[in-house]
Amino acid sequence: MAPSLTSQGVRTGAAAASVPTHTHDAAARELFDRTTRLAASLLDVPVALITVADDDRLHFASCVGPKYPWGSTAGIPLSHSACQHAIQSKQPLLIEDARRDPLVRDSPATGELGIVAYLGVPLTGAGGRTIGTLCAIDTTPRSWTEENVRVLQDLAATVTAYLEARPAQPAAAGLNIAAVARRTGIGADTLRKWERRYGVLRPSRTAGGQRRYDERDVARVEWLRDRLADGFRIGEAAALLETDADAESSTTGLRDAIVTAVAGTDTRRLTALVEQSFTLYDVETAVEEIVAPALRRIGDDWQGGAERIAEEHMLSEVVLARLRTLLGDRRAAVRGTAVLACAPGERHELGLLALAVLLQADGWLAVYLGADTPLESAVTTALRTDADVLCLSASDAAVRAELEAELADVELPEKLVVVTGGADDEPAPRLAAAVAELRAASSMPRG
Repeated sequence: MAPSLTSQGVRTGAAAASVPTHTHDAAARELFDRTTRLAASLLDVPVALITVADDDRLHFASCVGPKYPWGSTAGIPLSHSACQHAIQSKQPLLIEDARRDPLVRDSPATGELGIVAYLGVPLTGAGGRTIGTLCAIDTTPRSWTEENVRVLQDLAATVTAYLEARPAQPAAAGLNIAAVARRTGIGADTLRKWERRYGVLRPSRTAGGQRRYDERDVARVEWLRDRLADGFRIGEAAALLETDADAESSTTGLRDAIVTAVAGTDTRRLTALVEQSFTLYDVETAVEEIVAPALRRIGDDWQGGAERIAEEHMLSEVVLARLRTLLGDRRAAVRGTAVLACAPGERHELGLLALAVLLQADGWLAVYLGADTPLESAVTTALRTDADVLCLSASDAAVRAELEAELADVELPEKLVVVTGGADDEPAPRLAAAVAELRAASSMPRG
């Protein structure tokens, strides 16, 4: 059994001031409160929350619910919450009856806060980090529907878009080792050993002498964790990491370092820099602000007469390998099915593959067919999978026009949204905007 929830376990009144600064300004508070009101109304629940995890605490950044106990509760221990499971898994958590669910039935918060039915979706902040949840709570058992999940995810996406658009906030005191362990999945004891033996963590110190870690430390640990999964020994991975210890972490610095590594045919450093780009930044930023500009610079040199074809291919293959790994992380589809294919003869697939990764992260089943796909094969796959969206990519406008002409003679289901695009689109839409447009297009009534 979990320990009883003490008076220190649920903080009230002025304790709400401890909510992290980036969720406590007036603009954020207004957006959060509007979001929880909408969630409560659309899902017809008595309680809706936005929660923020901070070390071992789960703070209630916004709450709609009865004054007692919700109106007087600022947060609970993270270990007592259902939200911890949604945060850790980065997936929606649906609980029909918390009193009987083995995941949370022994938690003191379940009984003392009157939680029966629970639906929570992860909430991400700048950089794509999971920072908390948006959740709906009912006081009677309830079977949640896919539509309920979609509503909550759409509302959470609004909050995420706001947080990502905000200017970067000044760094706080940093993370303690327990927070780094939760973020990375590497135990605190192991982290201490890595710090002492290999120097992979470089903490600062508080006035009281306590270690505090920053996002660079988290990125280094995540990079090492992924190399261990690839089969490296920790000593080998740490040595490889130190090779790139002084690499730039800004988008401009990473882009320049990648171009330099390509020019020097330094494949080991190139792979490390690409991995670092996708670790420090979300997929959209890594592709559109680091990798794509680097490819353009290399391509421009090639067009100017330099021998850069092999170099362009080298960088493309490293990035494509990383994106394919991300696409292999399959998740439950809650929006629909999207089939993505490059047109016949089209070999430039990086943008389309990145779009597939983002669609999958948005809750779609992304069926990626790759480069040089016959139109008939793409259409057949869309029909066989009962797809909602068919995305066809062609760099040449004339090829796209030919595709559209051929599609005009094909009988397609009314629900299927067909989108054609390519690298020469002006202006080129950002990947996240393309995902949002596809989501909106697939939900529009047709007939």
